[in-house]
Order: sequence, then C-alpha cells, then structure tokens
Amino acid sequence: MTVYKRMMYILLAAALTAVLLIGCGKKKKASEDDLVGDEEVSDVIATLDGYDNSEGKEDGDENVPVIAAEEIKDPYLEAVDRAAAKGLPAPPDIDVTSWEYILASADHPLPDGYAPPDISHVGSREIPCDSRIADALYSFAVDCQEAGNEVYLSSAYRSYSEQKSLFDAKVEDYGYEEAARIVLPPGTSEHQTGLCCDITDIYRSPKTPSVLEQTETFQWLNAHCEQYGFILRYPEDKQEITDIIYEPWHFRYVGKEAAKYIKDNNLCLEEFLALYGVE
Repeated sequence: MTVYKRMMYILLAAALTAVLLIGCGKKKKASEDDLVGDEEVSDVIATLDGYDNSEGKEDGDENVPVIAAEEIKDPYLEAVDRAAAKGLPAPPDIDVTSWEYILASADHPLPDGYAPPDISHVGSREIPCDSRIADALYSFAVDCQEAGNEVYLSSAYRSYSEQKSLFDAKVEDYGYEEAARIVLPPGTSEHQTGLCCDITDIYRSPKTPSVLEQTETFQWLNAHCEQYGFILRYPEDKQEITDIIYEPWHFRYVGKEAAKYIKDNNLCLEEFLALYGVE
C-alpha cells in the first residue's frame, strides 16, 4: 500500500470513529480538530475510490492508468471515417461478424468443415439454402413470378464435396486459373455458406451473361433485390475486385440494410466490408 493510500485510510478511519462516538452518545467529547464533517468523509471516500493522486504523489507510487475517451476507438465510427474518405455516406451500424456478412472467397476461405447451422428447402424444386434466408428467398422468387416473370432457382447451398466435383469438372474444361474465375475451389465458394442462389428465367446450361442480363427476370431481380436483402454478388464492373466473372444470376443475402447501402453506392461485398476493416 502506498504512503498516500495509507494516509487516506487512516484519515477515513478517524472520521468514521468520530462519527461512531457521536452516534453512540459517548460522554467524551472530541475536539473540533479531531472531527471530520460529512462532506469531508465523502470527499475522502471518493478520493480513495477513484484513487486520484495527481498531487502529492510520491516517487515509486503506482497509479491506475487513465485512458482518454478519444483513445477508445469505436469500430463503427472508424467505418464512418473510411466511408467519408471515399466520398460515401455513413454506412449502416451493423456487426460485420454476424452470419449475414461472412465472406467466402479465395482470399477468405471458409473454416474447415463449415456448413450452415440448418438447411431449408425452397420452391417446388426444394432448393437447399441456409434456413435463415429461406423466407426472404421464397418471397424474392414468388414476387418476381407474380410480376409476370419466369423464375428458375438452382445452385443455392452446395456441400464441400459437391463444390469439389463441380470445380474439378471446370478445371478439366478450362484449366485451373480460368476455372477458378468461373467456379471457386472448394472451401472458398459462397455457395457453401448457403446464403446465395443462382436465379434465372429457365434452366440454362451454360449460363451466358450477355444473354441472361437481357431477360426480364434478371432485370426485375436486379431492380428489386435489395428490398429482400439480396445483392447482385458479382457485378460486371467489379470483376477486378471480386476476381469472378460477371454473373447476372448469382444473388447473395446480406440483409436489407446492407443490401440497400451496397446497391445505392454501387459497391460489391468486398468494398462494403472493407469499410468495417475487413481486408
């Protein structure tokens, strides 16, 4: 215990003893110098609790470190600053560690054995997806149909083994580097998260971007996707960032708030997450 704290405790003890003597009706009368008033007792207690020894601190005494408020960095305020530096409005106040924002790519491989916690099946073809997006995906597809468009759901959740088989087949056709731009290697594909779905007008093999983007189905989906929490995951003008070819059929769930910001500001998921420090 430091000399300063020892003196404070002695002073506090003396003050409390004086109060007890008075309260118990003792005959002995303490001198005015021996007594400490209520305000002084409070000051002593407050000083001990806060241990504010800015004055009278002796050499060798250890003080509790004080962190200035401005030194405590708020992750969201940092995201706001990054956005402002890019000329963007403040992004939504979200927790990017939440499941909606998981990033699966060659630079961000999924943890070994990753799979959605629960699988649901959507539509007449019972397409499997992460159960947490099933309602949104169903509404997205049904509303597109009710707007007068044909809708064909395919390739939502894929297991590691399914992704491996698909990738290996592409490697045989195109070689490894080109195959990796068309179908990501197992462990790095967004399809393994169950948070995306390939949506076209009819069954198409192969899917040709220049053809698909002209369909009324794609045009409706692209115009309304953020209302359901989805984004066009691999836009044509973001290929250098995503390192994936333009896919006007691949829609990814990120939640309505993030989807609107991404759409309004012409971002891809990588650019959006970078605002929150995800590199």
